[in-house]
Amino acid sequence: MDGTDDGEPRGTRRDVLRSAGLLTGAGLTGLGQAAPPGGILGEPPFGPPVDQPPTCGDGDATPPRPGPDFLYDDNPTPPQLQNTGGWVADPLMVSGTEGYDDGEYLYQDFVYDDHGADTSPGPTPPNPRPDATYGAATGDVVYPADHATYRDNAADLLEFRCRPVGSDGEGEAVPGIAYRLTLQTMAEPDAAAVAIGIDTGSGERTDWGHGLGDLGAGVDHVLAVSGDEATLDGSADGVRSVSVDVERSQLEVVVDLDPGAARWTHYCVTGVRDGAADGIRFAPVAAQPTADQPGGANGQDVPPVFNVGFRFDEPLGALNEEPEELERELEQQREAVGSRTLGYGNRRDHAQAKALADRDISEFGADVDFARLRGGTVDRRVPETGFMCRLYGSAFDLGTTDRFDSSEGLDADEPIYLGQVQPYAVYVPSNYDPADPEPTPLWLDCHSRSACYTQYATYSPDQLRQLGEENGTIVLTPEARGPTGWYQQEAEVDVFEAWRDLRNRYAVDEDRVFLGGYSMGGYATYKYGAQYPDLFAKAFAVVGPPGEDVLAGPTDGNLKANDGASADPENTMRITDNLRHVPLLMWNGSNDELVPLPGVINYEQDLREHGYRHELGVFPGYEHFTFAIRDDWGPGADFFAGDYLGAPTVTRNPARVTYRAVPDFDHDLGGNAPELVHDGAYWVQEITPRGSGDSVEGLVDAVSHADGYGDPVAEDFRGPGTEPAPHTKRGTRWGAPLDVSAARNALDVTLEGVDSATVFVEAAGLDPARRLTVTVESDGSSTLVLKGSFGKRAVEVEAGTTETTVTLCGSE
Repeated sequence: MDGTDDGEPRGTRRDVLRSAGLLTGAGLTGLGQAAPPGGILGEPPFGPPVDQPPTCGDGDATPPRPGPDFLYDDNPTPPQLQNTGGWVADPLMVSGTEGYDDGEYLYQDFVYDDHGADTSPGPTPPNPRPDATYGAATGDVVYPADHATYRDNAADLLEFRCRPVGSDGEGEAVPGIAYRLTLQTMAEPDAAAVAIGIDTGSGERTDWGHGLGDLGAGVDHVLAVSGDEATLDGSADGVRSVSVDVERSQLEVVVDLDPGAARWTHYCVTGVRDGAADGIRFAPVAAQPTADQPGGANGQDVPPVFNVGFRFDEPLGALNEEPEELERELEQQREAVGSRTLGYGNRRDHAQAKALADRDISEFGADVDFARLRGGTVDRRVPETGFMCRLYGSAFDLGTTDRFDSSEGLDADEPIYLGQVQPYAVYVPSNYDPADPEPTPLWLDCHSRSACYTQYATYSPDQLRQLGEENGTIVLTPEARGPTGWYQQEAEVDVFEAWRDLRNRYAVDEDRVFLGGYSMGGYATYKYGAQYPDLFAKAFAVVGPPGEDVLAGPTDGNLKANDGASADPENTMRITDNLRHVPLLMWNGSNDELVPLPGVINYEQDLREHGYRHELGVFPGYEHFTFAIRDDWGPGADFFAGDYLGAPTVTRNPARVTYRAVPDFDHDLGGNAPELVHDGAYWVQEITPRGSGDSVEGLVDAVSHADGYGDPVAEDFRGPGTEPAPHTKRGTRWGAPLDVSAARNALDVTLEGVDSATVFVEAAGLDPARRLTVTVESDGSSTLVLKGSFGKRAVEVEAGTTETTVTLCGSE
C-alpha cells in the first residue's frame, strides 16, 4: 500500500484473545462431518477481555457473540440429505465429486445447473430472472409453464447413489443393485423423469429410448424412473422395487442386475416426464414452453434433458487473461450490459450444455467399481484445497417454491432460490492442512448484482490467487439466494448460513476475518461492515454503491434510481457511524456508468466527517468492469495482511463503541426463518429507538474510561497512488491521541433517539464492585440498562446530562 499508518491509538483496546485460534468444542457437526481438529470455535474470542474485572455474581457478563445466533449452530440436515432405508454414507457436499463410503458409491451434482442444451449464441439467465447477466447459464432449455408442478427446478439432479444388494428383501440370496436419486426439488412425485444408462462392457446402444434419442453414450441397459414407476430396458420385469419420497425429493429403485466384482460405467440424465405418453417418456423440447412441455429448442433437435450427472470437470468459462485481449473483453462487457448476452454462462453447466447440443454425453460417465463397494473401500474424492463449489443444508424453510416463474409483480430483492440445499464457492489456499489445520484468515467476498457464487473464479481468477492463495486466506463467496437480493432478508440469511457451514468444516481464525465485494458486493461490504462491525477486521469495496439508489446522499434522495433496486432500499449512509473500528479501502472508476462517482464521494465524505480510517482510490478512465477485467488486486491483499490504516485483526472490546440502530433494516421473515435484528455491537446491545415509522433510529456513543481514553487524531490525506495502476487517493488515517483521560471506573454515554440500550459492564473493562460513575447525555427520556455478573441495573435519564454513581455489587 502507499503510505504509512500509526495503527491503533491508545484507548482503542484490542483485547483480541490470540487464543481464538484454539478451538474449544468437540465432536461431530451436521451430516456426520468431523469438525476441524480441536472442535468448533466456542466463546473465545467473543467473551470479556483477558484483564476483565473480577465477577461478583452469576449474571450474564458476556455480550452476545457477533453476528446472528445461527452463525454458531451445527450444520443441519435438510430432508434431501437425510438417509433412510439402509443408506448410511454422509453426502459429499462438494459439487462435481464422487466417492466410495460405507459400501455406497456417491456422486454430488451441482445445483441450479438444470438448463439443458445450448441452443442460442449467448447464455440464458436462470429462468425466469432477466437480470442475471453474470450469473447466467449456457443452456437454454426452460421448464413448462405449470409452475406449481415443475417449480422451474423439477429435474435438477442433486445426488446419485448406488450399492450392491445381496437379497431380494425376503431372505433369498438374489444379487441386485439399489439406486437412490435425489432431486433438488420435488413438488409432484412424477413431474421429473430420470434415466440411468449402464455400460457393462459391450454397450453399443446410443439411442436410449424413452423419447431421449441418441445421446452418444453406448450402454447395455437403460433404467428409467419417474415417481413410483420404473422400467429396466423397457420392462418392469427386472425392477425388484421402486419408491418415491416427496418430502426428501428422493427416488429409490432396486433392479435384478448382478455386477459381481465388475466395473460398470454409469450415465445419468434428468428431464420432464411426458404425462400424455404411455410408459416413462421424456417430454420433448418445443420452441416455447407450454403448461406441460419444456421450451427453448430454437429450431434445434436437442435431447429432452435438463441435467446430466457425472460431470467431474465442468469448466468455469473464465475470460481470456492475455493482456492484449483486455480491451476487447472490456468492450464485450460494455455491450453485454445492454444486450444481456455473454459468450458463456457460469452456472457450472457449460460442458453439459455443449454436449447436449451435440447429442454426445459420452464424456460424462462414472466407472462404478463394485469390487470396491463389496470390499467396503472408503475413498471420498473431495478436494482439500483449491476452488470448490460447496453445498450446505439450510436450517430454514423460506418458501414453497424453488425458483420463481415470473419477475412480474415481484420486488427486485425477492430471492430466486428458496431450496434447503444451497451452493457457495470457497477457495482454500494450498498451505491449509486439513489433518493439522492452523487457524486461517477468512475473506467474505460478496458477488455483484446479476452475478452468482462463481463470479470471481470465472471473471477474476487472479483475485483468488492474490487475496486467497498468496495471502493464505480462505475466500468465501455465498450465492445469496440469487443474483439480485441486495444482501437483504433471505440473501442475508444465506450469507451467514454459508459462513456457518464453512466455519464448521475449516479452522477459521475469527480474529482475522475480512469483508469485501464488487459492485452490489461492495454495497454488501458497507452494509455488513456497519451492521456487524464486531465480525470484521477490515473491508475492501470495489465499485460499490452506498445504496441501491447509486447516488445515495445523506437524505437518501432518489437522485438516480437503480433499475435493480428493491422495494425498500437500504441506504448504508444511515449507518456509517458504526464503522469506527472497521477500516475501509474503496476503489472506484472515474467513468463508472453503473455506480457514478458522486455517490461514492458522498459516502467517503461521511467517513471523513466521522474521522474514520479509510482510503478512496479513484482510477482515471476506469469503468464499472475495468477492475474485474484487469484482475490485479495486490494492494487489497496488502491492506488485509498488513497494518495500513490499522492492524489486520478484529477489534474486540474497544474503549469506545458507536452504533446506530435502524429498525427499517431489520426483518422478520416469518415461518421458521430467523428474525434479523441489528441493534448493537461489542459491549453495547439491545438498542431500541423511540417512536415508530420509517425514519426512526437510535444512536449510542459510549466510552469506557477503565484504561483511560483519548480520541485518536484524524488526519486527512490525499495524493497519488501507483498500484495496481496510477490513481488519486484521499482518506483519513489515525494518529496518537493528544489528550488521554486518566484511568477510572467511569462510563460516558451519548444517546440520540434511544428509548433503551444495554451496556455490558465487565466487557467494557469496568469493575462492578467499585463505585461506577455513569454520565449520560440524552436528547430525551431513556433507560440505560447496566448488565453483568451482578445481574441488571436500570438507570433512568431525562433529556440533558445525567450523572449517576452506582455500586453494582459488593460494597465500597
